[in-house]
Amino acid sequence: MVDSTVLKTTSSYLEEIAQGNGKSEFEGLILQGLELIHVGKGVLRCKLLVTDRVAGEDGAWHAGVMTAVMDSIGAAAVYSTGDGLNSSLDLNSSFYSRAKIQESVEIEARVNGINGGLKSVVIEIRRETSGEIIATGRLWMSPLSVKVIPNVSDLLSKL
Repeated sequence: MVDSTVLKTTSSYLEEIAQGNGKSEFEGLILQGLELIHVGKGVLRCKLLVTDRVAGEDGAWHAGVMTAVMDSIGAAAVYSTGDGLNSSLDLNSSFYSRAKIQESVEIEARVNGINGGLKSVVIEIRRETSGEIIATGRLWMSPLSVKVIPNVSDLLSKL
């Protein structure tokens, strides 16, 4: 069972970003106005109003921004499992429809598999009004490990 502190941390982090108070300016841009519906162990559901700040030249939600949203929400779902920070290894996205500006969408990310330390997440973006799928993503993440090397110059090649 996941410690409730992990779920609270996940919620607080996303709420800060949604209010524009996150540490990353980019995440603040793409997730501004995010509304959390449910945060559970390995599951995240939220709502987002697509604004003109994330529009492409065609006036619809930019596909690159949708992919970045899938990565951020998928990473938060993985974090909510309680296994610490992870890093994205692979993200595949498929687009079925376009979301227009001022349209409200629902985003769900669900951890659906664990293989060793790797975690698989499926992300769906749907129209709030009809439930029609706009885009899906499949994300693989790996535990983030940082090694401290005391003297890097000893390991560098002289060539």
